[in-house]
Amino acid sequence: MGLRSITTVVTPASSYALASLADVKTELGIADTSKDTLLTRYLNYASTTIAQFCNRAFVAETVKDEIWPDREWYSFQVVGQVKDLQLSRWPVVSITEVLENGETLVSGTDYRADNDNGILIRLDTNGYPKPWLAWPLSVTYSAGFAIVPTDVQDATIRLVKARYLAQGRDPFLKSENIPGVRDVAYWVATGGDAGNMPPDVEDILENYRIPVVA
Repeated sequence: MGLRSITTVVTPASSYALASLADVKTELGIADTSKDTLLTRYLNYASTTIAQFCNRAFVAETVKDEIWPDREWYSFQVVGQVKDLQLSRWPVVSITEVLENGETLVSGTDYRADNDNGILIRLDTNGYPKPWLAWPLSVTYSAGFAIVPTDVQDATIRLVKARYLAQGRDPFLKSENIPGVRDVAYWVATGGDAGNMPPDVEDILENYRIPVVA
């Protein structure tokens, strides 16, 4: 059985940057503040690119999932059910409120949370898992990483560094040989092979990427 859902940001993160400006400057060997504005812009670009590539928000913030499981044709007789409830974001930091058909559910009594995977398990009166009935559901919670994983920070810094060092260079220039006089080769995008995500960065991020189901 499927479901429909709407996710609303209740309290946005103060910053969506996936690495610190200080770490970026250290990597580039920059000690003064002359490049801060440029590097901050590159850092924001890189953070957005990574979030879009991975199809997820990394930085923790408070959101609200409103969920409507599909109901049976004869819902007045058989409501329908969902085995487990998958939240739109994870890992879960904390859960503020879970409502089922307007009724507040109690953690540990009415449900258990798999915080690492963002899954809510409904419990019966004996504390044993049971399906969620197809009632309107609402979950308000904080999800994401309180501290961005170090490998994601590394991937972000690599993107910023690559863009900074490529200033003024033709991005499609593959090689240039002067002796002859000048032999130039360019990258040509074929079949989407030449993207904006370098292979080393892509390798780091694969563990965090959420597949998109068409």
